[in-house]
Order: sequence, then structure tokens, then C-alpha cells
Amino acid sequence: LFPGASRGAARAPPPPKSRPRNSRRYTMFWRLGFAQTSPLEQLLETDDFTLQQVLEENDVIQECKQLNKKLIDFLAAPEQVAALIDYVVDEPWEDSGDKEKFIYPYKASEVLASDLNAVYDGLFASEAVLNKFFTFLSTAESPLNPIRAGYFAKVVATLLSRRPDETFEVIRDKGLVPQLLDHISTYSALELLLKVVGEVEEASSVQQPGAFDWMYSIDLVSTLITKLDASHDSEVHANASVALVGFITSSNPMQWEGSAMPSVPSRFVSDLMHPTSVSVLLNNTISGSDSSLEHGLTVLAALVRHCLGEQRMSTEVEPVIAEVRTRLGDLVQVLSKPPQMESVVNTTGKLDPPLGSSRVKILEVLHGLVKLHIPACDEKLVEHRALPAVLDMFFQYEWHSFMHNLVQRIVEDVLQGGNEELKRSLLDDGKLLDRIITAHAANEEWVKEPKRSRKGYMGQLRNIANCVVKTALAQEQGGWMLDLTASPAWVHYVSAELEPENERYEKLQVGGYGGHPNSHKESEEESEFSSPPATVNPYDHFNFRPSEDAQNMFDGEWGEDDYDEVGEDKEEDEGENQLLGSIRNSLKVDPDAPPAPGGGGGGGAWKA
Repeated sequence: LFPGASRGAARAPPPPKSRPRNSRRYTMFWRLGFAQTSPLEQLLETDDFTLQQVLEENDVIQECKQLNKKLIDFLAAPEQVAALIDYVVDEPWEDSGDKEKFIYPYKASEVLASDLNAVYDGLFASEAVLNKFFTFLSTAESPLNPIRAGYFAKVVATLLSRRPDETFEVIRDKGLVPQLLDHISTYSALELLLKVVGEVEEASSVQQPGAFDWMYSIDLVSTLITKLDASHDSEVHANASVALVGFITSSNPMQWEGSAMPSVPSRFVSDLMHPTSVSVLLNNTISGSDSSLEHGLTVLAALVRHCLGEQRMSTEVEPVIAEVRTRLGDLVQVLSKPPQMESVVNTTGKLDPPLGSSRVKILEVLHGLVKLHIPACDEKLVEHRALPAVLDMFFQYEWHSFMHNLVQRIVEDVLQGGNEELKRSLLDDGKLLDRIITAHAANEEWVKEPKRSRKGYMGQLRNIANCVVKTALAQEQGGWMLDLTASPAWVHYVSAELEPENERYEKLQVGGYGGHPNSHKESEEESEFSSPPATVNPYDHFNFRPSEDAQNMFDGEWGEDDYDEVGEDKEEDEGENQLLGSIRNSLKVDPDAPPAPGGGGGGGAWKA
């Protein structure tokens, strides 16, 4: 009973269901047949239509992905599967129209890559069709048509993902991998090679031992290293280096979606780290063409980073570094005598010669060698005067912040390391202290001209100078670095230039009013420059930190030991305030002493 109703009273009828507004209008729309079926549906309803007509429809690919049964039944017929394969691999006649040249091949490749099991059943059921498709690389003229090669690679990649066992069997029987190596100059062949390698590495972890011995017996690494020989062109060199680096790195941008190289060392990496492979790589890199040098150094830098970043056993790393050590002199020579390049004119002036990517990659290699702390390798760095050559580049190219940041890392690792001979080579052979003082004086003259900013390396130079002071103060009394840094010129530079600059930098960090290093009078600085807004990073004014894109401008992939290590930078920033206090407390100014030679302003000499 309803609340308040007496027994026996009639139930109230339920209220009528509300009807949505305009519902009759919608009902009439469908009842009267205003909804239009797609042209493809209308075509499939007829009794007589061709594959060409189906491929001409705009929504054919979408209907395949939506698993349209009528369409799939038609496409899965043996004659239609064969025709689709023909469109993908056969070159059209010269007098063919645009449909035969572009539309039909593209639509056919998209249909074959749409994950249609019925179509794949038809493909693997016909030995003739399968043979024609997988012999595309062996029968096509070289160089490959990049469009056809792209269609072929896309279909094979899909088959590897959807039908791996059957596809691997065909790849093995048809010898597809050696054919990909023959056509490595084609970008799509490179992509497919990396896809095959990635799938093999993933599948080998779950398959029975020996299931992929056929793949490892191809000697893939050695073949790719020989592709870096000077007899091949730059496209072959570039793609071969990308493939080798792809074996090393665990995050390869060339990989296809859905497949990732394992992070654990693979058999391909083990082959690349074999001393014989490293020796041939170095020989092709140094003794080859300019292109061989550039792309070979890409592989070498990735290999050294792998030795460092993976924290591999010394028994694995030392044979690799031993081979690099034998050619270290040749690498250092490239720093002073780079390959010939045309001069470059930019807003900073004329660069003749330009820095070039090859020398930057050598710096990457040297940085990795320094961080490995292998005594025999450190001795070779000193013998070949590698560090003075690095400093020469630092001061020669005043506006290349990417290189400056890398050199700063090298210098800091040397100063903070335990090899005293490396430090002496840097400070004595490289004359680091004198060059810092000279560079600051030159910068002071430079910024006196209107509309001029500081030279590009001044931020890194401040960090290097602070690192020198910190390292010297850490030595015991009577240490050789304390004696070296007690020279009047250096003491004057620290008191008159470095400490005021550190104080301005410290003020910017805490949001106070800090002077700008380009100015000459502190009063003018404070009136002209206020504290930066909250959205401005004070590091941007004094210390270059490359962005992720800038880090990858030379091959991309810096590995786990990234040269812009955020964690290390944060620790350095926290310790920098302590360093400022150490500088002030450890040195005292004698107001009666004459100014140091070569110094400008700020009378008085420092006493240790």
C-alpha cells in the first residue's frame, strides 16, 4: 500500500514515461531512410566489383580496421591476396596513371598491415605468393625504391608482431637479413633490420636455447662494421652506425612501436665489444673518409659510454679500452687537425674551420675515458697531450656552449679525480690558470663595446675556476696545487674577479639584487638589473645547461651517464655556497701590497 492509502484502495496508475523532445523527428528520420550507407557498403552489396574499385573507396582502410566481414571475406580470397602483394612489390608501368602508381600500392600496404587474420592465412597458405613477397629485396634493383621499400617493411613488421613464428621461419629460409644488409643505405631497410633484431632479442629470452642460432651465425656486427669502410657512401655509413648504436642502447628511437630492445647486454653487444671488432671499427673510423670518421666516432662514443654506464666487469671493459688506447693519439690529432670543411659565417663571425660534429664526438670519447679511471689510459692521455688540445678548442670556439659544457665536465672530472699526472697535464701543459686570467681580461675589454654580452664560455669558466680553488684548498699544506695557485696573478684574479662574480651569482640564486657580469660598475648594475622574476632560472644567465634536444643534436643518445647530470649539478650548487666561504676565509688581502701583474683594479695582494 502506498503511504496514507487505506486497505482495498485502488493503486494509482504509474505516470507515463517521459518522451524525449524531438524523438518523433528522429524516428521519422530513420523510418523514412534518410540515413545514407557508405559507398563501400553499397559496392559490396553488388554482385560485380573489382579490387581496384574497393581500393578507390576512401573508407576501405577504416572498414578493414573495424573488421567489416563482407570486405574481409572478399580481400581474403587467394586471388585478391596475390593482387595486393603485386601492388606492394611490383613497379608500375611508366605510362601508368596516378592510381596505379600511388593509390593502389598505398591502400594495398595499409590493408596488409591491418591485422586481418583471414588475409594472413591466405598469404602463408600460398607458397607462390609468399615467395614473391619475401624475394622483393633480392629481385629489386639497387638502390631500392624508397616508397616500395617502406610499404614492404611496414607489412613485414606487422607480420613479425602478429605471426612471429611463421614470419621468422620465412625470414630464415629466404635469407632476408643478409638482403637487408645489402640494402642498408635505404632507410626502410634499416628500420626493418632493427625490428627483426629487436624481435629476436625479445623472443630469444623465452625460446629454447639455439632457436635463433641462424640469426647469430650471420655475423651481423662484423658486416655492419665493414659498411663503415671508405668504399661506401655516406648514407651507408650513417645507417650502419645507427644500427650498431641501436644494438648498444636500450632506448633506440629507430625502433618500431611495440618492440623495445632489452636493457640487458645482448649477444650483438658482446660481439661489438670483442677486441677484433673494436680494432676494425677504429681502423675504418680513423683511416677512412670524413664520413667514416664522423659516423664511426658515433659508434665509438656509444661503446665507451656503454662500458661506463653499464658498470660492466673490468675483464669486459679493459680489452675494449686497450684497443681505443692504441689509437688515442690519432683521435687527439683530429682535434688539432680536423677534416676540411667549408667556413661558416654566423652572427658571431666567421668560423674557419667550423667545430664539426666529429671533434665533439671525440670529446665524448675522452670524457668517458677520463671517467673510467683506468691508469694505463690516463697515461696515454698525458702522453698525447689530450687535455691541452681540449682546452685549445674551448677557447678557440667562444660561442659553442654545447662544447663548453662538455669540456667543463672533463676538466672537473680530472680535477676531482685521483690521478695527479692528469691534473699536472691540465694545469701545467694546458696552462689552465693563465688562460683563465687571460680570458677574463679579454672578456672585460670585449664587453666595453656597446651591445655586447659576455663571451659564451664565461659561465663554464667560472665553474672551472671555482673547481680549481676547491681542489687546491683540499690539498694538504705544501701540496703542489697550493703552490701553483699562490702565484700573484692567480691570487689577484680570485680576489678581484672570481669572488665578486660568485657573490653576484649567489645573490641571484636567493632572489636578491645581483650585478650582471657584463657590467663594470656595481652601482650601475644594481640600478639597471633587478632580481629576475620567479619564472627565470638564474642558471640561464651564468651557466649553460643544454636541453634534451641540444644534448641529442650529436646523435642523440647520451646514455645513463648524461653529460648534463641533473643530480650532480644539484650537489654542486649546494656545495658552492660552502666554497664561497672557503675562498674568503682561506685567503686574506694585504691592502699595502701592490697589485698583481696583469691585474686590473682591486689593489692588494692575497696571502695564503
